[in-house]
Amino acid sequence: MNKFSKKSRMTSALLMAVMLISSTFLFAAGTQEKEEGPVELTVWDFKYSEEVVGGALKDMDALFMENNPDVIINHVAQPHDNYYEILAAALSSGEGPDVIMAHTDQRIWNLEEFLLDLDGYIGDWKDDMADSAWEACSSTKEADKNIKLIPLTAQGLGIYYNKANFELAGVDTSTVPSDWDTFLDTCEQLKQAGITPIISGNGGMPFGIDFAYRTILANFYGKDLTGFSDGTANFTDEEFIAATRMLKTLFSKGYVNVENATMPYFMDAIERFKAGEGGFFFGLTSDIAHWKDFGEAFGYENLGYMPSINSSEAKYSDRQSNQGAGIAFGIVNDSEHAQEAADYLYALVHGESASLFLSRTGAIVPNKALPIENESLATVVDYMSNNGVPDFYVQLDAAFGSEMYNYIQLFFLTEEITLNEYIEKLQKAYELNL
Repeated sequence: MNKFSKKSRMTSALLMAVMLISSTFLFAAGTQEKEEGPVELTVWDFKYSEEVVGGALKDMDALFMENNPDVIINHVAQPHDNYYEILAAALSSGEGPDVIMAHTDQRIWNLEEFLLDLDGYIGDWKDDMADSAWEACSSTKEADKNIKLIPLTAQGLGIYYNKANFELAGVDTSTVPSDWDTFLDTCEQLKQAGITPIISGNGGMPFGIDFAYRTILANFYGKDLTGFSDGTANFTDEEFIAATRMLKTLFSKGYVNVENATMPYFMDAIERFKAGEGGFFFGLTSDIAHWKDFGEAFGYENLGYMPSINSSEAKYSDRQSNQGAGIAFGIVNDSEHAQEAADYLYALVHGESASLFLSRTGAIVPNKALPIENESLATVVDYMSNNGVPDFYVQLDAAFGSEMYNYIQLFFLTEEITLNEYIEKLQKAYELNL
């Protein structure tokens, strides 16, 4: 009886072991089957809800999923106003997405610890993109290392003008009015003809003045604009003061629309210029207020572009304020599907998807291999590729940038402070934020 019981116990134990092993294999097989199913990538961005950009991104996602049926893109629109606060909270709690859209400025570099280093994912195609774009996407501003973002757009600032209005005012349109004296003469001719020389918007935030500064300063400093990031350039420099005087002259001569102080740049001033009003407009090269917006509004044949205003006091001419990259995508460190995410980002900035995004939105994708057929776009891209210098505002500390806007309003719009007071206040605040 005892012997039988012992044998029975051994048999039972053996059966239990077999069942346990079988269950383990079944569980493993089930797990493996699950892992072999479609990979879901969650993407967050602040432009997905927009009609034009969001529509393009939806079609780009569909194209990727068609070519990669084993990947599902779950694209989630997030609010623009508090995007980085929402993103920081999600990443800190470990509940963030796989892929995130970001501006290539301090807001995303404050979250750098959550971003995957992409150097090992882009080696085979890194040369497709402009070095200036990679510099903007590097945490150390180096084109060859520490890449944390993939650039979707190349952003810059320049000056657009309406040739049709020039002709109405008797202005010669055969040459570009980029020389300072010629620029002033053109403004005066427009004014005498009853056409507002410059459409600007500074209500709420003085973006119009800010953008004008950034185009003009490009000629005065060139690549030395990076000095505003480390204190080797200052607001007391003769160059900055000369640029300020030029800009102030445009206001004192009445060349800027009188309601600019209360008119928001986004979107009121933009829509005014698109509607055919005014001669000049300080705009962007990507995202909005760019070549496509204006060319489609009043005709590409009537659209002119120049990167800056050339002055005899400036060291350089025709310098193009260039951020390198404006909007980009990064991969979150915690993502379990980094390779699939990298493949997705590659697809966004290459081939059919990249061409689709450019043609639909007007944003410049910094892929050097993309064909360019539009003459207006070709002009902008040529300046950005060959005459680009660092964007002034990007060099500044974010806290100081907001303070600078306050002083801009006091000097240019309400005229509560003198030029000397303006320069003194800027320099003092700048030094405190270095």
